[in-house]
Amino acid sequence: MTPKFFYGYVILALCFINMVVMRGVNGSFSVYYLALLENFGWSHSEGASIASVNFLVYALAAPFVGFAFDRFGPRVLMPLGGALVGIGLLLSGFGNSLWQLYFSFGLITAVGQGALGFVGHNALISFWFVRRRATAIGIASMGQGMGALIMIPLTELLISRIGWRLTFMTTAGLILLAVVPANALLQRRAPQDVGQFPDGDSTAASDHSAPHTKKAVAQRDWMLRAAVLSFPFWCITVGHLALGTALFMINTHLVAHLVSLGFDKLLAAFVAGLIGFVRIGGTVIWGLVSDKLGRDHTYAVAILVTLTGLGGFIAISGASPMWFVYLAAVLYSIGHSAGNPTYGAVIADIFSGRKVGLIFGFLEISFGLGSAFGAWMGGYLFDLTGTYSWPFSLCLLCFAISGLAIHVCLKWQTQQASERAASGAAVAG
Repeated sequence: MTPKFFYGYVILALCFINMVVMRGVNGSFSVYYLALLENFGWSHSEGASIASVNFLVYALAAPFVGFAFDRFGPRVLMPLGGALVGIGLLLSGFGNSLWQLYFSFGLITAVGQGALGFVGHNALISFWFVRRRATAIGIASMGQGMGALIMIPLTELLISRIGWRLTFMTTAGLILLAVVPANALLQRRAPQDVGQFPDGDSTAASDHSAPHTKKAVAQRDWMLRAAVLSFPFWCITVGHLALGTALFMINTHLVAHLVSLGFDKLLAAFVAGLIGFVRIGGTVIWGLVSDKLGRDHTYAVAILVTLTGLGGFIAISGASPMWFVYLAAVLYSIGHSAGNPTYGAVIADIFSGRKVGLIFGFLEISFGLGSAFGAWMGGYLFDLTGTYSWPFSLCLLCFAISGLAIHVCLKWQTQQASERAASGAAVAG
């Protein structure tokens, strides 16, 4: 009998497309940012505050997104998210002041991005994939790299041809016509909805544990209160805060950093797109390695690679050869692409159960707050010092904290597993 096609691959494809949109819109702001500064004459911190409002709203909306996922499912949540992103971008094309862009891009678009982002997708994937969870999250996260690769240079090209207003509107139209209908028609919450089992198995497996979770804490149905009172919740919160700060300080200001050093705008946008291109493969590789060798050691190596690439960004000057710029971008991209599959898999590994979406949502608050702080702080420190060396140096510390948080969290998980095993042996004896 021919095996039935696993519908989880359709879900994975939808998650990939949604990530293209979510990350592409975020990354493209680094190009809109320069156009807005030139058009309105705002300071760097004023322009970056639009991104900060976007990330702040994203953070505050995350618990509601998690609740909506648990309550209504992805077939309602994700089409609504796509519609809000499209409407927000459309209105942004008519913006004439900071407060108008705060409302359109900072509020409406941000809520839509939340519905299309980390919370819903990682919760959704955790139902469809168990043994291959980090790999699946890595594949979906490839969409973030593809979004940066396609949308950042394309946005710069469109702005140079038709202006930033029409570029906002064109992007909005594509999202409303493609992303919204696809999610409305094809999304499903869990394999049971289509008569299947996680990972495409023919029967309900008695043990879905991957090699890295053989000694993990036994699966339990976590409630929000128990999660918030647990040690790993706050480890992940601190790590997420640091990770968000670093990622979006760089995402928002990398193009401006290169332009401030004398590089051409389109070339700077291409470098940002190159980071997205390399990330496409990086997320899958780190996910595969994480599933095979464990989250802790994999992420530690990834952080070291990230710090090396980031050090290269700090060392770049106007006289630097292009091969050095590309090398820094590739190293940074390879390293930081481990963040999403690692954090997504660790959260799903530990906080299993019916409320996984809500728990994801509350943990995403710190990531959004860090993103808001990083975007604004990068502009503020540039206004203060006239260079991006100081903001990017702060990112070095933030990435190190992100790696340490995962290490400590997984140490706790291993200790809990050992205590449970010892307790079980004592009872049996």
